[in-house]
Amino acid sequence: MAPTKYHKFRGGERCDECGARQWYAENALRYCRNGHRLEGFAAHEEDEDAFGTQGRVARRKRERRARAAVKLRGQPGRELYLEVLQLVLRRLVRALVGDGDGALGLPPDLEDVVRSLWVLRVRNLPLRVEGERRGGGSGGSDTEGDDGGSAGGTDTDDVGSDASTATVRTWESDARRRWKLPKLVEALALCYLGCLIRRLPVTAADFHWWAQRGDIEFLAAINNVPKNVRDRLPAEYHRALQVQDHIRPGHLQAAVQQLIISFHANFDLRFPPLNYVPILVQYIKDLLLPVETYTAAKCLAEILNADFSYPHGGRRIQSMSNPEILLAALVIVAAKLLYSPDGTERTPRGDHDPRRLRLDWAVWRENIEDRSRQAPSHLRRGEEYKVDPNDALTMDKTKLDDYMDWFEKMWVGDGDPRTAEVLREPFANQKRTSSPAPPRTTAGEAVGGDGESMRRYSAVNRTVKVVDAAPDSPAGKEEEGARQRQPRDSCPIWRSEEDLPDVARLLYSEAAEMAAVPLASLVRAATQVERRLEVWCIQRAKERREKEKGNGNGKGKAVLGVVDSGD
Repeated sequence: MAPTKYHKFRGGERCDECGARQWYAENALRYCRNGHRLEGFAAHEEDEDAFGTQGRVARRKRERRARAAVKLRGQPGRELYLEVLQLVLRRLVRALVGDGDGALGLPPDLEDVVRSLWVLRVRNLPLRVEGERRGGGSGGSDTEGDDGGSAGGTDTDDVGSDASTATVRTWESDARRRWKLPKLVEALALCYLGCLIRRLPVTAADFHWWAQRGDIEFLAAINNVPKNVRDRLPAEYHRALQVQDHIRPGHLQAAVQQLIISFHANFDLRFPPLNYVPILVQYIKDLLLPVETYTAAKCLAEILNADFSYPHGGRRIQSMSNPEILLAALVIVAAKLLYSPDGTERTPRGDHDPRRLRLDWAVWRENIEDRSRQAPSHLRRGEEYKVDPNDALTMDKTKLDDYMDWFEKMWVGDGDPRTAEVLREPFANQKRTSSPAPPRTTAGEAVGGDGESMRRYSAVNRTVKVVDAAPDSPAGKEEEGARQRQPRDSCPIWRSEEDLPDVARLLYSEAAEMAAVPLASLVRAATQVERRLEVWCIQRAKERREKEKGNGNGKGKAVLGVVDSGD
């Protein structure tokens, strides 16, 4: 007879009758060492395939729960947000001044200028040292939500907004006021202000389109922030670092204006005027207007006494106070005065009248629309957000590849793997079979497409004709008023988008897109310029009448800083 095989009870168990710690099995029942039957145990017959498996225990594996990162609150959360924003700013600068394949090749000393501006921007913020001195930052959590809201959503869409005392007091070191932390768009604005200090011929519209097309890291900047850092950011700062899918026209211009006013109010810092000559030339070239537009625009700027610098204060800032919008408005007004986009023929009075040149607006419109339709096989970079579900049903494979590339870059980051797995799967180990869209410049031209741009410009300028002048016949003074009311001496003023005729609407729209501002802002700025010119003309006519009467010596009251000598 084989000896009985005893087994040990599991830890903490024993026989209820005698307290024995060992047991044995017999006839599918279990007994303790002293023969007491143990309840709750029943053996079963096993087949030969299960030989040798008795005694194994199969336990369900539990998924290890990821430890949730502790969200920083109050003062530590603000400081982490500033560190993330500084990281985004540093990457922006590297993309601007680097010498790699994707760099834009701006001067290296731009990095030092932007760093100095950033130091000034955060100089008076109540960081940890001040917070501890005021009580360990205990009061910071009460206004944390307000700080996050200020960081993400207090922008104005209109460039011509009020520069009130709230803007001036934004950075004041007063513990009773709620702090307004820097916004993400201010990182882009600081880079532009660095270029403005260096007098580089770069516009805010250039930064707008660089960011919109992905040439610099901005729209999806939060996806490139380390995950362990993102997990510790409070929710309001997550929202402050997200830019949806595009930058609204005029949003960057408003941020630049706010920064300039605040720098001047807090540090008495004045920024130099815009290096407007190369920018003006580029505007005229992009709009396919004749070169004579440059001379006319410069003359209008001299009449307005424009210095093309940003305003540093004032109760009300008009649309034309922004130098870049003013440049675009001057080009528009010069084109209206010279080439009559409304279709009205304005016959020149003499051989030196600049209106002797006549532009064929039909050819101009054809070339502008042809430029917008170029590269039909690709989506236009920076406009992927305009795709709607109906477009997705009709797009070909190449455009779908363009859209999915943009979608992957914008929305598929290294976030929670369980959440992003459904989004990541279609992109895993996939390579597009079509060629990506070529990079583009600010005006929308593909790199290497200078020849195509010059072809369009030459095609439009070949249509410019010289018309015969029709000088006024000698007439009496009673006919002078009627002669001045002729159509050739007037220019229509369109005060809203609805008033624009077809060709003028296309001209205004192209200029607004070029300046990255809303069309309504450009229409308003052009109206303001035309009103200033009207006042100047009235003053000049008044001086001429006084001179003819012998009541004055030609020194009338200066309007807009200009005194006309009557020559």
